[in-house]
Amino acid sequence: MLRSLPVRPLMLASAACASLLLLGGCASNSDLDKVRAQAVQAQQTADQANQAAAAANQKADQALNAANQANQTANDTNEKLNRMFKKSMMK
Repeated sequence: MLRSLPVRPLMLASAACASLLLLGGCASNSDLDKVRAQAVQAQQTADQANQAAAAANQKADQALNAANQANQTANDTNEKLNRMFKKSMMK
């Protein structure tokens, strides 16, 4: 059904680029620590979003299955009513 976006590779690439940019300039250890902390926070947020998307995907699949079952039940009932109507018209 629904597919979650690959957030983790994007976040890792962003963190790597930010680290390289800071290493290329005059970055102090405290600046690097701040960037690392932000990268860790971003990764945690991305992981949480991925988990939420997976849960939403599972719920959507369950809802689709329930809708399909309800549709099949309605079709079966419609066929039964049509047969009963035809029998009553034959009498």
